[in-house]
Amino acid sequence: MMNRNLEHYSRLYRNFLTKEDCENAINDSKNINFTQHTFYNSYTGEKTARSGEKELDVSWDKTTSTDLIMKKLWQKIKDYQNELDFDWFNRWDGYTQIRYNKYSETREMALHCDHIKSIFEGKRKGVPTLSILGLLNDDFEGGEFIMWDKEVVDLKQGDLLIFPSNFLYPHKVEPVKKGTRHSFISWVW
Repeated sequence: MMNRNLEHYSRLYRNFLTKEDCENAINDSKNINFTQHTFYNSYTGEKTARSGEKELDVSWDKTTSTDLIMKKLWQKIKDYQNELDFDWFNRWDGYTQIRYNKYSETREMALHCDHIKSIFEGKRKGVPTLSILGLLNDDFEGGEFIMWDKEVVDLKQGDLLIFPSNFLYPHKVEPVKKGTRHSFISWVW
């Protein structure tokens, strides 16, 4: 029987990356270009920063750490699928290259769900099935990851969170009060 509890499909994996992997990824990200994050409206074609100037910075640039993280992600996606144990759904077709997220002091991400069409421009059409979020450091204040308007997900350096990319999983990142929050995201289809 299918579990009807939404929290069942949100899985936190502790120590997905080592401290060294995380530190290397942060150091690598110092050499890439970040731009302010925007939300894409597929009806109007407009891109807006819902939090205004407080919206985080993002980069799709590839670093030397990207390949290492990408290889580890695919195995964790398979683990997630095996844990759900659905005999009627047994595969994912792929996942995006990771996007690096950087939240300087006062930066945040507005409440949203990952109903993202813009990452599938080209051959693929549709929206992602899963969201995969990894935290690269935890030496900052604020920047809490919130799901369902009030539940704080206790992410630590190296942790990975996988959850469905649909309207039932709204989430946001609270403003960083001190330091810089580094994370990455990928989406599965």
